Amino acid sequence: MSVPRVKTLAEAQRVWIVGGPGCCKSTLARALAERRGIPPVTLDALFWRPAFAASVEAFAHRADCVVWTDPPLRVTWPRLLRRIVRRWIRREELWGGVRETFWTVVGPRSILWYAVQVRGSQRVANQKLFDAFSGTGILLLHTRDSDVRSLLK
Repeated sequence: MSVPRVKTLAEAQRVWIVGGPGCCKSTLARALAERRGIPPVTLDALFWRPAFAASVEAFAHRADCVVWTDPPLRVTWPRLLRRIVRRWIRREELWGGVRETFWTVVGPRSILWYAVQVRGSQRVANQKLFDAFSGTGILLLHTRDSDVRSLLK
């Protein structure tokens, strides 16, 4: 895989942001897109399209920078809790037209429990991703910072 080498996030043209639930992937994507005057492409937006896997692969293989946002669970879990409770109270529409319900907030399929269950496996998968891209010329950034916007400074 040959991509132009970039040395900083500011130079990157196609940034792939990975991380678990509540890790501020969308926050960073919006901030980067706003700086460039372009719309962000989020995994949630791709998920609700036909041909999800092909869309993700097409975006991923064109990336010149991969950012792994990886704040501690003590940061991400309360962030998720605030977000889903806010969505539930305000009846905000999510991707695909669904809305939070009492059971999606506290039930066994809640994103809160999902985040805890998959945290370890997602971290392993993201490390494997970074290992696979090592030496390809793609800029790899891994941050444990709770404020991903610090990457933009």
